[in-house]
Amino acid sequence: MIRRLLSALCVVPGAVLVVAGCAQKSALSVPEDRPQDANGYQNSLQPGVSAFGAATPMPEALQPGGDEPPPVSQAVIPPPPEPRQLPPAEQRHLELHLAAQRFVYFEDGRPVWSGRISSGADAHPTPRGRFRITAKDADKRSGSYTNYFDRPTPMPYAMQFHGPYWLHEGYVPHGAASHGCVRLRHEDARFLFARMRVGDPVTVVE
Repeated sequence: MIRRLLSALCVVPGAVLVVAGCAQKSALSVPEDRPQDANGYQNSLQPGVSAFGAATPMPEALQPGGDEPPPVSQAVIPPPPEPRQLPPAEQRHLELHLAAQRFVYFEDGRPVWSGRISSGADAHPTPRGRFRITAKDADKRSGSYTNYFDRPTPMPYAMQFHGPYWLHEGYVPHGAASHGCVRLRHEDARFLFARMRVGDPVTVVE
């Protein structure tokens, strides 16, 4: 009897979601022939955006109310390129578009990758303007916020761009929800951290 009961049991693996917070209190158009996955989503590689240093007008598809697909799990979103497989770049530049909740990353004036972000909520807005990466910390922990275990909230692949404001891996819902930092999906945070350097410009626009 015991053997039959044990044989009937099964273990269903689960998934653990770690929600990252902020450190301090204080679909772009793509070529039609771009391959799609089983869910109909296209790769985020973005052609023909802007030259280095200028804010890019957002295509109609990314404007509020545009025909953007609803939030999906990270598993169905194509990953960015492998950082080590890209050639070296002389210039790197990151644009953050708050209204569309998207980033666009450029190398030598050419768009290389784009993805979702979650910026500061209305009560904790992310500052607009032109900034630069001032520090990087792959294993940063928050100095102001704790997680559900009452421990400093992890902020992997963190890059400081203005005072207490950082770019880092974290939970990316459909909309602005952070305390001012800019959250990125794991794959995007890892990619940007590997490619960008201290001193690289970051432009934050509405």
